[in-house]
Amino acid sequence: MSDDIVTPLRDAIKGIIMLDQNQRSHRCVARLWAPSAFLLLSLGCASSVQAAPHFVTFVNDSDRTVTSIEAAPVGTHRWRALDLGGPLIGGRSGQAAVRFDDGEACKEDLSVSYRGMAPVTITGFNVCRMDRLYLGRVLARAMFRTPTIDKGKMTPAG
Repeated sequence: MSDDIVTPLRDAIKGIIMLDQNQRSHRCVARLWAPSAFLLLSLGCASSVQAAPHFVTFVNDSDRTVTSIEAAPVGTHRWRALDLGGPLIGGRSGQAAVRFDDGEACKEDLSVSYRGMAPVTITGFNVCRMDRLYLGRVLARAMFRTPTIDKGKMTPAG
């Protein structure tokens, strides 16, 4: 009877020892593979971050409708129309999120056309760092800086 008790206990101890030996070999393999897996994973993440597109939301907080926005790499004047999905109505209700691919330059010149006005140019807008552009503020700055002609005399706007 005592041999029956000892045998299951001995078998259990043997099983624990074998399990411990298997875990040691698994830990050894994991130690060898972990740095390599981490390196591969970090390289994959780094390349995916670089390839990620950038989105900019254009918010029309002016009282005028924006009819179109064009973009070009800084200083190139190679304008391309951005897909706004239609005109952006003024008063913050007109908004559009536009995708800029990673292959494009981070700094872009933008040409914003307001209904009934000449286009306003924004130079060097960084689409990689800025995710929102308020077009009413752009218009206010442009009107403040642009001189107007009043009966033959040039005066600053504002």
